[in-house]
Amino acid sequence: MPFNSINSEELLLKYMQKNITYGFVTKNGKKLLSENEWHTFEADCLVQTGNSILNTQVGTCWDQVELERLWFTSHNYHIKTYFLYFEGINNTPTHTFLLYEKNNNWYWFENAFESYRGIHAFKDLESAINKVKECHLKYTLKNHKVNENSLKIKEYQGLTKNLSINDFLKHVLS
Repeated sequence: MPFNSINSEELLLKYMQKNITYGFVTKNGKKLLSENEWHTFEADCLVQTGNSILNTQVGTCWDQVELERLWFTSHNYHIKTYFLYFEGINNTPTHTFLLYEKNNNWYWFENAFESYRGIHAFKDLESAINKVKECHLKYTLKNHKVNENSLKIKEYQGLTKNLSINDFLKHVLS
């Protein structure tokens, strides 16, 4: 199914699950899918716009949220996108995610975070945010010692062009 013929959130999730592979694209356009290849992530990763990931079909959560943003905004949904990170602690997982509003409820749309892949419904925005934070903290605690209070969240706007990691972090944290 072509991307531009997707007409529901459920079909978008199926499309992404089938067509988008978790990994990253380097500044030279090389696709790195195996964690064994990720030693160059910080220096080489290119964070992609929604249109770019449609072409490469590879992306981290950072990229996949931009593809989700492309679809949801083109279908006139009210959305919010967030960046989760641990303040003051290096080399800990981050996560970006998209929430959308429909019929007076909020939904967490998730493809990249495989353990939580799906569309999750909540009565309000705060409940949705708290659930994603809880899931990210639980995941992080498996491999890192972190203080729960160091988990921070920032709402951010979409990308207008592909960015290096440093430029992406400046964008989401500003």
